[in-house]
Amino acid sequence: MKLTEHVPLASFTTFHIGGEARFFAKVSTEKDIEDAIAYAHEHTLSIYPLGGGSNLLVPDRGVAGIVLKMSMRNIVYEDDGDETLLIADAGALWEDVINIATARGLFGVENLAGIPGTIGGAAVQNVGAYGAELKDVFVYADVINSATGLSRRLTHTEAAFGYRTSFFKEHREYIITRVALRLKKHSIPNIAYPDLLRAQVAGALLATPEEIARSIRIIRAQKFPRGDTQGTAGSFFKNPVISRELADTLAERFPDMPMFPNKNGTVKISLAWLLDHALSLKGFSMGRVRLYERHALVIVAREGACAAEVDALSQEVSERVFALTGIRIEREVETFGGQ
Repeated sequence: MKLTEHVPLASFTTFHIGGEARFFAKVSTEKDIEDAIAYAHEHTLSIYPLGGGSNLLVPDRGVAGIVLKMSMRNIVYEDDGDETLLIADAGALWEDVINIATARGLFGVENLAGIPGTIGGAAVQNVGAYGAELKDVFVYADVINSATGLSRRLTHTEAAFGYRTSFFKEHREYIITRVALRLKKHSIPNIAYPDLLRAQVAGALLATPEEIARSIRIIRAQKFPRGDTQGTAGSFFKNPVISRELADTLAERFPDMPMFPNKNGTVKISLAWLLDHALSLKGFSMGRVRLYERHALVIVAREGACAAEVDALSQEVSERVFALTGIRIEREVETFGGQ
């Protein structure tokens, strides 16, 4: 494990924003992680794992600790009848996981195609899209506790997945080293999501995992900006989950707003709809950052933008939503380094 000092982090994120890491190391083995933990304990430093940098906003002042760039990318399979256990190192690119799984005709992750980042980050965030979530196929994650240096395996129940959250997100001392997913060789395609139904009507083939993944990438390309031309972290805000009473009140005010009832009696509402149709904020800009013209949940940063500008836009959007609805919206994108 080689530590480098004062490494700019902007190029390691899809936002292309942020200051330096006090210490930075690319880790290719679990031994590298263990060495980094030992160094951190010796010098009283915090550790911050970094995957694909696709859901992170690095503060302009940087990160005062050790940033570990997860570079372990091995992917293996264990067949078990009609199911296959896919086991991937935490640094494996999520798109590589999708491509390999769908090429083998395995169902379970095809609806999550096109999401940037790594499988480790996907587990932390419990990524979800088009009627699917990572928790639907998650089996276990191997982790190292950075506070104790001890390794263990966390099961699906222990992972405590929720809407864009997990045990791993709430307990940052656990560094994921490996994730196992259970995929199926035969399944009924999950194509009930409206965008997929529209694609099917338009003639898209949606019978195999590869076909579904291909269509979803096309759909996503129409909604999200290209990361190589401008900085973005995808959907910046979470869709609010509110009480049934508040949902009923909002339904009277905004009868066309999409709502999605949950089994526990709460209701998830479409923040993108509110921002676009109720607040007319699609394309709204402040300085060098703006809400994307095709998807109001996405913040886009021009070259030279800083984290402070993203924070200011985010705060302005939050205040306008609260003034209109009384709802305090939450970020999906995290501020790296816990700052």
